Amino acid sequence: MKRSYQYAGLQNPKQEGLSVDQCAARIHRFAYAAERLMFLQASHIISTPERDVKVLLARLQYENSQHASQFKARLPELRISKKKAYQAPDVSLQIVFDEAMYAANTVELLAGLTKVFKPALLEAYRRYVEDTNGLADYPTVRILKTVIAEVADGLRQLEAAYDDLIDTPEKEAEAETWSRTLHNLLAAAGGIDGTGEVNLDALEPVRATNPYLIPKQLTRDDTFPRVWDIIHVDNERVEERLMQMIATRLGETTIAEALGFVLYEMKDQPWEFYTDISRHLWDEMRHSVFGEAAAEDIFDNRSTMPIRDWESAYLFRMDPLELYAMLFGVEAGLMKYPPGKREEFEFCRDAARHPLMTTLQDFDWADEVLHVHIARRRLKEWFNGSPEELQALGQKGLDFRARARAMHPQSPLPDASGKIKSTQ
Repeated sequence: MKRSYQYAGLQNPKQEGLSVDQCAARIHRFAYAAERLMFLQASHIISTPERDVKVLLARLQYENSQHASQFKARLPELRISKKKAYQAPDVSLQIVFDEAMYAANTVELLAGLTKVFKPALLEAYRRYVEDTNGLADYPTVRILKTVIAEVADGLRQLEAAYDDLIDTPEKEAEAETWSRTLHNLLAAAGGIDGTGEVNLDALEPVRATNPYLIPKQLTRDDTFPRVWDIIHVDNERVEERLMQMIATRLGETTIAEALGFVLYEMKDQPWEFYTDISRHLWDEMRHSVFGEAAAEDIFDNRSTMPIRDWESAYLFRMDPLELYAMLFGVEAGLMKYPPGKREEFEFCRDAARHPLMTTLQDFDWADEVLHVHIARRRLKEWFNGSPEELQALGQKGLDFRARARAMHPQSPLPDASGKIKSTQ
């Protein structure tokens, strides 16, 4: 009698499966595809006006960075040198993803993700699981179980966004044209896993004749009303201070967008640099969603809360190093107590007694501690000057930030009297 748990319950234990070299070749392409999708999604957050798509891209770029890291870590276990594991497998996939960077708008971006890349990833991952010996190659199969689940869920969210956005025959035609271009290029490159026939003659870019540059201008839809800045009050004005904190969290979408710029524009850094910035980016977008969720909890309508614009006056006028050094200075300053992140958490817990914001600020505090450690480590590797010179660079950015903030007056926030659900 065959038991379900024989061979530890693993798949295909008696199948010849793939050789180590064949596994490594496919995984190398998986790693590169996930890496390039991280860059694709992160770099288009800035130019995507649709709020909910912007947030989704931030999540998916982070997940792709994690997938790429898992694949890259697996390759040295398959007799691939670490140096080779962190390089592009060949020029064919590079051409495909270089072209994908030139999605002209959200319609084309979603078309490429939902109609080409995410389905191709799932098909290649599932084919790998079927083809490999699940006993011999268990470490890869284990990785792919998690990766397949995350990519499949992400694709469902992207498809929902696509269905909402592609709502006219003109948009549908635009999406079809762009997805066909990318599909044909990917097929000519042998597919995501390289198991298809390569046709180098058909691997000609349509738009990607020069390196892609991120437009340094924020785009916003009308999900939230926009103001320059918000009025700041002291802790004794409890309801107003809580509203200020919620609006500040909501405005952190701009910091996430700025980190997309840092992530993409900084070339030739160690892979760990990009995974750290990818995580930081997603955290800042999560913090923005903290504000969104709290606003909806209080007002039953997220659009009641305004989003501030003042950071846009300085963030994209800095080079990536200056920008990141400035962000480090801001976040390092928030570690002081009081006020700082601990004080914000204690205010929500003890003064406002708002359960949701208490939880959110607790995690915001934890994330910001992590970001300071990340920035300190990365700037030490990245910056060639002395600690004093780095401090001066950060201070220059902080001074620029203060001048930008003072350019226009602050705006009042919505009245939350009688709406805040607290434990009082």
